[in-house]
Amino acid sequence: MTTRLRESTADRISNLPDGAIERILVFLPIKDAAKTSLLSRYWRHRWRSIPQLVFDDRFAPLAKKAGGKDVVMKIYAALLAHDGLLTKFELSIPGYRRHLPLDLLMLHLSRKGVQELSLLFEDYGSPNLHSSLFSAAFPLKRLELKGCEFTVPSGFAGFSKLTFLQLENVGLPEDFFENVIPKFPLLEELRVAYCDDTEPVFESHSLKVLFFHSSFMNICFKDTPVLSVLSVLDTDLFCGEGEPSEDDYLDMVPFFASLPAIQQLNLGIELLLLLAAGCVPYRLPTDLHHLEVLAVPRLRLDRLPQARILVCLIMSSPNLQTLTIQIDDDRHHPPSEVVASLQQLLEADDQPGVCCLQHLEEFNIQDGRGMQVELDLVRFVLATAPKLRRISIKPHDKLSSGKVLKFLKNAALCKRISRDAELRYVCEDEDEDEVEDATMSPLH
Repeated sequence: MTTRLRESTADRISNLPDGAIERILVFLPIKDAAKTSLLSRYWRHRWRSIPQLVFDDRFAPLAKKAGGKDVVMKIYAALLAHDGLLTKFELSIPGYRRHLPLDLLMLHLSRKGVQELSLLFEDYGSPNLHSSLFSAAFPLKRLELKGCEFTVPSGFAGFSKLTFLQLENVGLPEDFFENVIPKFPLLEELRVAYCDDTEPVFESHSLKVLFFHSSFMNICFKDTPVLSVLSVLDTDLFCGEGEPSEDDYLDMVPFFASLPAIQQLNLGIELLLLLAAGCVPYRLPTDLHHLEVLAVPRLRLDRLPQARILVCLIMSSPNLQTLTIQIDDDRHHPPSEVVASLQQLLEADDQPGVCCLQHLEEFNIQDGRGMQVELDLVRFVLATAPKLRRISIKPHDKLSSGKVLKFLKNAALCKRISRDAELRYVCEDEDEDEVEDATMSPLH
């Protein structure tokens, strides 16, 4: 009876469709997939044709036990044994970068028709990738590189099928973004972290999503007609002197004119300071009709140019749905000019032809300092946002409980036009989903 049950179960697994068996093997760690060759003669070579080979942290314990050179032999043994179509290859074993002859690896992978390639090395050191990475034999659709360097051959024609590119701590050749990115005609998403380029220039007719987390002194969007998500994150480039030099600035009008399809925008400190150093109008000549999500981290409301940027973006975004600001260090009280500039917002609904925040649903204040100017912003949002659902306030950890309570009481008394709005206070030791809700009662 036991023998029949064992045979029945074995037959049931072995008789699964090829696609089902392939998916089972793909989701197994590579060492476990190889062990299935011991099940029976039928399974002996099945793992050799799986379309993905992933050597990641699940492979790390075996790598540590075997030692660096033996790990290399095991990786190459798996590659040589593989005799099917290899669509994905990932190598991210911590601590074994020095033992990997990348030139042989790249040459072998270029012959396998890999479509998704991830080479993620330790942050220390920068191994050079072989030029075969840029071979026409690579039909890449997705490429992820970390902790390495490479040079682009002069005759490189581009990756005609690449849609996703991620670069982290990578030594890039000069003018990489301006000269190489346009050679990826289908690129939709680009993520860059800690890859320094003093003046990156982006030109892509297909690029939709850009995350840029690297130091720069200027940034240019030359031709990005469909770019809808832009996040330029903080790297503290100007933290030493606090401001860019006189020659480093961006004018808001041409900058946003080059982003006609922008829907989500995160203004990191470097981009914020470059825009603040240029000409900041009260309102852009052409509204940002598609902008729905705006985040302005590390905003200094005691700096008039930065406050004007916030005013300009609010007035120029008639379809804004989510607004998030993070208050930076309050070293001084806001000057009267800042209060006057923000007062324009409070009076905007009385100006003919001006209509903003009609679609705003969420307003978030992070690291609030309890300043009057913050309360003015809350009052303005409540008075002009008919679809507002929530205001979330997370005070700075050094703000006293007395000031927090006073600010919340004043905010709750502000006149508002949305009866669905609620005031959400986020404590320092609470998660976003564990907040204290205080629904504002209607004023009679």
